[in-house]
Amino acid sequence: MKSILLVLIVGCLSCLSLQAQKKCHISAEIQGFTGGDMIYFDFMEKDGINQEFPYKENQLMEFDVELDDITMMKINAWVIICLEPGDNIHAKVTYVGNRYDAVEYTGTPRAVVVADYLHKVRALRAERKYKTNIPAMMVLLYDAKEHYTATLKEWQDEIAMLDEIKGEISPRMYNYLLSEMEATLLTNLISYPYACSSYQKKKLEDCMADGYWGALDNYRLRDDEASLRNRPYMGFLGTYKNYELGKKAHEKSETYTPAKNMEDEYGSIVAFYDGTLRDAALFVFLYNQVAGNKDFATVEKLKKDYLKKYNKNKEYKKILADVMK
Repeated sequence: MKSILLVLIVGCLSCLSLQAQKKCHISAEIQGFTGGDMIYFDFMEKDGINQEFPYKENQLMEFDVELDDITMMKINAWVIICLEPGDNIHAKVTYVGNRYDAVEYTGTPRAVVVADYLHKVRALRAERKYKTNIPAMMVLLYDAKEHYTATLKEWQDEIAMLDEIKGEISPRMYNYLLSEMEATLLTNLISYPYACSSYQKKKLEDCMADGYWGALDNYRLRDDEASLRNRPYMGFLGTYKNYELGKKAHEKSETYTPAKNMEDEYGSIVAFYDGTLRDAALFVFLYNQVAGNKDFATVEKLKKDYLKKYNKNKEYKKILADVMK
């Protein structure tokens, strides 16, 4: 099995929204930053509203945006905030050099609760020295079996942290945050043994902890709109499919070989998933083929099949049409 490279989808990716478009007011003050001359506010699921400001110590930066659904915003990539339509948020960020050290939030209570949760997750991972970047882990020669155990604990503890705020946030936000967390941790859980085996020239079984093939026995993918709004979770669908197919092969004492060409991988997704999960998985797959400059004629043929038989979310159709112009 090869780990799936998650290609983050560029441009507008907004699922059909259940919420009306509402204004959000965003502001921030930053001190101690020495990592550059600009402060960037980047929105993950909303195209065309990113903002940037020249950095000045403790300067008030503020702006309004219109949102129609849950949107993740990153300040200089690492300060992460999730907003719903109508939320207001103010972030007071303290840096030590180019690394942010502390942050205080004020604003709409639900938005503050979510932002505080995301900061606590980051702090917990930092305290435990838990790494999420697989290439970096390979270079640092992280032990795959130890990382597997650490990931299971991190998954359990971060779910518990999210459950603590469940009553203070919307069900949609809960599912979105759960998907964001699981896309990161479960991708690591599944993929790192293969990356470790390849990079360190070890036998695969020497990189797999006991219980690897049973780790997700009770796990069920979510197909609700909020979960599938999260881009990393959409990308995780391909990783999960290969893991499950690899598990079935393992149970038969066989070796799973991933599809070697575009058409076979497309067929594998069609056979494995159905409904909205299939729609999302096929969309990500086709988009990634275009982004990777793969055989355009084959992509076009598969896109026509997808739109005719499996497409449910019309926003996916629009995005594919735009990127293939």
